[in-house]
Amino acid sequence: MIRKALICIGLLAFSAAGVKAEVKSGFGISSWAGWKPGDISRAECPELRSVPLILKWDDLEPTPGKYLFEEKIGKPLEAADADGLFVTLMIWVGPDAPEWIYSKGVPVVTTDRDVNALGQKTNKQSKYPTYLHPEYKKAFFGLIDAFGSYINTLPPALRERVVMVQCAEGSTGDGQPWKGKPIDKEQDISDEDWNDFRLEAWAHYQKAMPGMPILVNADANGGEESQWLIDNMQVIALKQGMFSHGYLVSDNDNRLAKHAAIESEANKRGKRVLMRGEMDAELFEMGWSKRNIPQALYWSGLFASHGRLDIWNVPTKALKDKANWPALVFFNKYAGQRNASTAPAAFCALRDGLDASNFDRFPASKFGGKPENKKDAERYLKIAQDYAAYGARMDDPQKATGGGMINRKATGPNDVGWGTVPGNYSRFLTQIDPGSGDVGRWNIDETIYGRFGRAFEHQSGKKQMRFQLDPAFESKTAKVTVTYLDKGTGVWSLGVPGKDGTRIENSNSGEWKTKTVILPEVSEIVLNYELGEDTVFHLIEVEKT
Repeated sequence: MIRKALICIGLLAFSAAGVKAEVKSGFGISSWAGWKPGDISRAECPELRSVPLILKWDDLEPTPGKYLFEEKIGKPLEAADADGLFVTLMIWVGPDAPEWIYSKGVPVVTTDRDVNALGQKTNKQSKYPTYLHPEYKKAFFGLIDAFGSYINTLPPALRERVVMVQCAEGSTGDGQPWKGKPIDKEQDISDEDWNDFRLEAWAHYQKAMPGMPILVNADANGGEESQWLIDNMQVIALKQGMFSHGYLVSDNDNRLAKHAAIESEANKRGKRVLMRGEMDAELFEMGWSKRNIPQALYWSGLFASHGRLDIWNVPTKALKDKANWPALVFFNKYAGQRNASTAPAAFCALRDGLDASNFDRFPASKFGGKPENKKDAERYLKIAQDYAAYGARMDDPQKATGGGMINRKATGPNDVGWGTVPGNYSRFLTQIDPGSGDVGRWNIDETIYGRFGRAFEHQSGKKQMRFQLDPAFESKTAKVTVTYLDKGTGVWSLGVPGKDGTRIENSNSGEWKTKTVILPEVSEIVLNYELGEDTVFHLIEVEKT
């Protein structure tokens, strides 16, 4: 009954407002975590497009009904506007509820949390309010109403700087009520009751800010929550955390499939989808990433683009390092491009994904294991060993057998995962029958490109790679650029099916190079082995001219 009532509330909010929600500019690279004027500027990072203003309830409303919106929101918005930056907004309420909430009779919930998301000891974020208490809901919804009233009455130039508002209904911006578990088990909340509360919060945000995209955390959503968003929101705005924490995350293939279904339904209804995700301090803490931060960030950016993120939050420290800028440039190029007919470019970053959950490619008779047993590290090791001659390795197999938050704690590269993306990272450009005319390569070198690749292997008859553009990606002429490793003196060609392509002779410089050709009315692209040594390829990009 609660959910049906909320659907009606959401529909009435849009009907009464008479305003169609529109997605504003500001797609691309954003800083993280939290921002204050002076933290970073476009002069320090030219690829910066937006900044996240993370507000805390106890700072915004230190006493009941007394809000500091102008100080905490208005002035930072003016500073962002002056630097040509857009802003995303979020109010943390769970661990940052004001003390006066508890004096109104709202019980305190204390959790057993003693480590943070990076596995470090902490005593922070273990105190929360009882969300379903009537006095808490009254104060929380009052905060949303006041917040919405302030945003709605901002000068148009400042309001247009706000890309979206994230509804943080529980533990920071996550989809759960708290981090850890309540010490008093009687205080725990059932999934059904918690999701009812989340839907109530979403509807309240939507009603308070007509026309503003209200972003919610997708990681915690089931079918009912996703359907509510499709039925009620004009912009389906989602946080997809596992599309932004690195590039080899368990079960991401299923997550991508679920999101594709949501986006397909949204498109049928003429609704826009907006997604954000964040790379956090893991970049500097975890073995797999800190060993080569520019390479880790680059491939994470490729996967974030493959996952169709519109906004990617990256730590400020990483944004200021010029060695990381290629990752930012690439992400910005494709951010917000969801329609092949209007997109200016397409890409395919070449890699072979070794997915231990694929028992057709890696049968149990050879590699062991069972489909219901994700934790069999020996299976992962046997698969990697089969491709060791091509560079595959498993530095920390036990971490590969866990979920996403465990995967990222790996001490080094793991090239076999469970439910990880089995092939290339791409947008509007797809390889036809990958592996039929090429072999995968891993850990090629320490450059940003060298983490993965695909190569010819002429001795085994693998001498051609073919790529298909999205049929809606129409251009009378197209600029096709191939990034390849100029190693050896092999010869290869780039062209279209049925015609002689442009021949390229490698000069054995040992460097990654690019070759660009202009092709007329291209729908398919072919890379052919011609003679000599085999060539390793990283990326194919197609740009409309």
